[in-house]
Amino acid sequence: MLLLLFLLPVCQAAASAQNAALPPGAAACPLSLSCLPNLSQDTLPPRHGFLHTGPDGHFHWANGARARFWGINISSTRLEIPAEQIDKTAALFARSGLNLVRFEAIDNRNCLLGSPDAPDSQHFNAAYLHCLDLWIAALHKYHIGYYLDLLDLRTFRPGDGVPNANLLHRGARPCAMYDARLIQLQKEYAARLLTHRNPYTHLRLVDDPSLLMVEICNESGFFLRADTLSSLPSPYNYELQHLWCSWLAKRYKNRAGLKSAWGKLHGMYVLRPSERLSAYSVQMPLFNSAPRRFTRSLNDALHATTRLENGVRFLAHLQKKYFAEMKAWVRSLGLRVPVTAVVSSNIVPDVASVAQTCDFTAENWYGESLDIDPKTGLRYYDNNNPLQDSSAGGFAPYTAGLRWAHRPVVIREWDVTWPNPYRAESVPEVLAYASLQDYDAVMLFGYQTNTALNGAKADTLNDFAVQCDPTVWGLYALAGWVFMHHDISSANHTITLHYPGQRLYQWPNSAVSLWKAAWSVQISNAIHAAPSPYNIIPDSAHSQQQLVQLYRSLQNASARLHVRDIPAGIWRSDTGQITFDSHTGLLIVHTPQMAMITGTFSPDKTYRAGPVCFTTPTPFGALIAVALDGKPLQQSKHLVLKMVSLAANTGQVLQRAPAGALDSWVLTNPGTAPVITAGQVSGKPTSVWMLPQKPGGPVRSLLQIHLVNGSWELEIQQHNVTLSCDTPGAEGRALGSAFTGMAAAPFPAASLPYALTLPLPAVLQPHP
Repeated sequence: MLLLLFLLPVCQAAASAQNAALPPGAAACPLSLSCLPNLSQDTLPPRHGFLHTGPDGHFHWANGARARFWGINISSTRLEIPAEQIDKTAALFARSGLNLVRFEAIDNRNCLLGSPDAPDSQHFNAAYLHCLDLWIAALHKYHIGYYLDLLDLRTFRPGDGVPNANLLHRGARPCAMYDARLIQLQKEYAARLLTHRNPYTHLRLVDDPSLLMVEICNESGFFLRADTLSSLPSPYNYELQHLWCSWLAKRYKNRAGLKSAWGKLHGMYVLRPSERLSAYSVQMPLFNSAPRRFTRSLNDALHATTRLENGVRFLAHLQKKYFAEMKAWVRSLGLRVPVTAVVSSNIVPDVASVAQTCDFTAENWYGESLDIDPKTGLRYYDNNNPLQDSSAGGFAPYTAGLRWAHRPVVIREWDVTWPNPYRAESVPEVLAYASLQDYDAVMLFGYQTNTALNGAKADTLNDFAVQCDPTVWGLYALAGWVFMHHDISSANHTITLHYPGQRLYQWPNSAVSLWKAAWSVQISNAIHAAPSPYNIIPDSAHSQQQLVQLYRSLQNASARLHVRDIPAGIWRSDTGQITFDSHTGLLIVHTPQMAMITGTFSPDKTYRAGPVCFTTPTPFGALIAVALDGKPLQQSKHLVLKMVSLAANTGQVLQRAPAGALDSWVLTNPGTAPVITAGQVSGKPTSVWMLPQKPGGPVRSLLQIHLVNGSWELEIQQHNVTLSCDTPGAEGRALGSAFTGMAAAPFPAASLPYALTLPLPAVLQPHP
């Protein structure tokens, strides 16, 4: 049986990637579901107990089974919705196979801590707390876990007993990590939140096994904006200065010891004559860029290597003290699940301080930039194709700095945000490399449930909102299935970057070129590591040469890697399952149970991922094929194929920015609903076929559909075949059976979904 579903409203004409202004009514609406099959079996296992970190560096349930998570973020302002909508949203998440929801920044303005006009930030908003209770109860109902932040966007106020509260950044960054009053307020907030008893689950949050992870602070730390430490408001600047000098005094005993340790720079002592430990007048180093030419000035002394090394040590010490204190506090409240703090993954001592004190590391990755002109409100973007960028800013190398000291790794926010037209490539990229690196949790940001603060509605594409984006949300459930079932193998080789002695405390401190090896092998980081060809002390001045030598060693070890691929921009995984060609902008993944082809396509080329072959007139997009029964693709009796391409708001205009603008592209019109996918009937079809298991066997034609752009999904289950498409009028053949599309004119909502059934010849049924 062949069932065809055409989703409305529909797209009658193609649109360019940059300017999606189409005629009235010419719009294709994405699925609210992430895919046709119900994947709810991938939610949390029953009676799983409390999550914990195992000695293997991964999360485990109480029975010892490994735990992995594919989740979503719901931010603070999107939690206050009716109970019925909360339940439906949780049910949708479960159907999509999501098993973790992060409640981001619930301490934001007008959220759990009430109005910003309140005299203090110490009282909970009862209505907001009730919504949070409803969310937690709904997630319980559908066997989904949740993740909480403690300090995120809290606005401290004078009534909190906080000096100069109005001069502090939101979250009081970084003062909240060392000021006693700010830390006490954080402890009181954590106690009130974590010991709150949910009236629906009848559990305190600390006693709830569905609370899986807790974050002490979000995107904080001294190193995030270390160049601003010299301009902190009073009294926090004096407090930090006092702590710094006290730390130096404890380390060096007296001024003479400090003067000797810091030595000379260009014949002058780094410790200046006016600097005294007893007077707390020894200045902290400057973490901004050092001058190109030293002039024997005080400014030079503040950039001296020895002073910087001590400054990094001191700040890392202060961070670890704060993390340890807050972790001990939440443990004293009865919290049993893993705890982390979020800092900067590309700054080595920053992440090391988390790994040394917390239970896991966590970070964000965003593949699109956003700059807003404060005068005009216009939004500027770089609009780059992420698959034509193999730099250290790509997903794999950027997150490679997170694996430390056998700690699980959580990507707790990620997205290639709208209006980047290449968003279809983002889910395959993250899936491929989160699997290769064997990460423990991946959470997309985010899911919009109501009108955004900028006025965008939930049925309109918006920054950091994927719920109506077929190019991202449309692939997310199937990608989650692959991740949860470990269908893409983790790397065979692990490269350990180790930082002995003073190397950990250099400034600046990253391993940019070496992190690029994460496109091919797993990366780990350590303070100490045994000598090995795969254990490397990063050398910032020669990191590219170290990368080449590393690949030469792996090549000699028959790791499927070749040094010649580096300048060619081709990055292969040592498993042989992933090939990323950054010159052509193509990512191909194939394993026994799945295949994925994503990037920039040519209509005259055939693309192959394992046994799956594919041609298309669509210029860029993503195709994924997954065997949901766990069998090899060629033997599967439950096979799903899905393709996505473009998505934009109706009337959306993204155009080249003038010279000197904040970035390369400017959004002059964000557009409105409905979302369009630019699907159009084409003469040349998109064709997908399966090669035989044995040479000389029959080629199995899966689908031919005369469509450019747009989105479609094909599910083959036993003798039933279902094809969904967002563009009417598309014709073709599914497993050999011809189908004819419906009329192009929009149909009333009452007629949805439109379905056409055709007999499926026995010879075209899925192979046993």
